[in-house]
Parts: sequence; C-alpha cells; structure tokens
Amino acid sequence: MNRWRALPLLALVGLSPVALAESTGEKIIQLQQQMAVMQGELNSLIAVQQASKGSQSALADVLTRTQRLEQEVRTLRGDLETQTHQLQIAQKALTDKVNALAEQQAAAAPATSATASTASAALGAAAIGPAAALASAATSTSSSAVQGMGQADYQRAFDLLRQGKYGTAVTGLQDFIRKYPQSSLMPDAYYWLGQAQYVLGQNDAALRSLYAVQVRFPQSSKAPEAMLRMAEIYQAIGQADKARFVLDKIIQQYGSTPSAQKAEAELQALPAAKK
Repeated sequence: MNRWRALPLLALVGLSPVALAESTGEKIIQLQQQMAVMQGELNSLIAVQQASKGSQSALADVLTRTQRLEQEVRTLRGDLETQTHQLQIAQKALTDKVNALAEQQAAAAPATSATASTASAALGAAAIGPAAALASAATSTSSSAVQGMGQADYQRAFDLLRQGKYGTAVTGLQDFIRKYPQSSLMPDAYYWLGQAQYVLGQNDAALRSLYAVQVRFPQSSKAPEAMLRMAEIYQAIGQADKARFVLDKIIQQYGSTPSAQKAEAELQALPAAKK
C-alpha cells in the first residue's frame, strides 16, 4: 500500500528538473553554434587585419561578442549542473524517506518486514538507479545520519548557487566546509565551491577547490568530474599541457566512467602538443 503512495511522489520529484535541464542544454547548444559563427568571423577579420592593418573596430567588436557568448555558455553550463544536482538530492531524500518507512513497518510488524524491504528496494531503484540503490540498501541508519551532517547549511548555500548568487554561495560553502569537516557532503561542497569560483572568474581559487576533491576524496563520484572542470579551466587560461595531463589522469584512474569518456573526447579536441 505504501509503495503505491510513494510512486506519485517520485514522478513529481523527477519531472521539473529534467525539463529545466533539457531547456538549459538546448540554450547551451544554441550559444555554442553562435560562438562557432563568431569564431569564423573573427578568423576572417584577423586575416584582413594582417593584410591591410584595418578593421580595428570590427575586430574589437567580434572579440567582445565572443567573450560575452563564452560567459553565457559558462553560466548556462553551471545552471544545468546545479539543476541536475538538485534532482539527485531530491531523489535521495525520497529514497531515505522510503527506507525509513520500511524500517518503521518492520519494527511494527516483523512478519511483514520482508515485504516492506522489497518495496523499499524497488522504489529506491526506480528513483536513483540500480547501483545507487544497492549502495543505499547497504548503509545503516547511522550512516544516513552522517550523510545528513550539515545538510541544512549545505542546502542553503547550494540554493544560493542555483539562484545565481555565486558570491554569497561561495561564502556559504566555505562556511559549511569549515563547520562540518567530517560530513560526507564535503566532496560536493568543494566541487560546487570550485564551480562558483570559476563562474566568478576566480580561476586559481577554483583550481584549488577542485583539486581538493581529487586529492581528499578520490573515491567520490565528484572526483573525476572535478578533474574535468580543472582541465576546462586550464584550457580557458591557455595552459593546454596541464589540461592534457589532467585528462590523461582521468582516463588512467577512472577508465570505466562516463567522465573518462568525456576526457578522451576533450583530449582529441585539444591541439597537438608542442615538441
């Protein structure tokens, strides 16, 4: 009975963020297409500039427009990732509630504990996938409590990030890291701190935050994602060799993950290394 009551809640949790993520993804594709056109214009103007030393104003205008489009793509990419992360948090919260309900039923009626456990596992798998559902089933109640350490403070900071208040979000995430060093949300906190700092143009600070995920939490799913962001920053600041090194490391350490596949694609897109 409780299993069927939980199913509508799963549908409500998953619908809106996915639609938002798809819409944001389409905007990113459109902006990237515009950037490709702008790059062609830029190359043409550079050729004219070299030939006649003219078109100074037009070249400056194209450069400005290209930089603005790059910033928009960067911001939209951050929005897409925050929406996806928000969906994951909502799904996990629902799974925890279902598991808690199953435990209550088991305590009240031992004879039905097997049925309740089966219902909990089925709902968990539907919400977060087979691998994550297995991991959730293996954790105890005390482990769930550890996972929630500082949850309210983390959520407040993340909500600020989602609203585009990056400066305030940075402060909130830094406070969370200082107050809850033992929380299992630390990899996420460092990751989103780095993302916010990157959007703000604080590249050195962003690299330090993302590097902390890789070094301190290498088993976290956020570790290869943080390394991908590091490679992206290195490319943006013209350090292709460092970007190549990080991407190679992702493939070596996380070869069976989607992040490794992304790293391979980005490596192919990088210019050839200088000899």
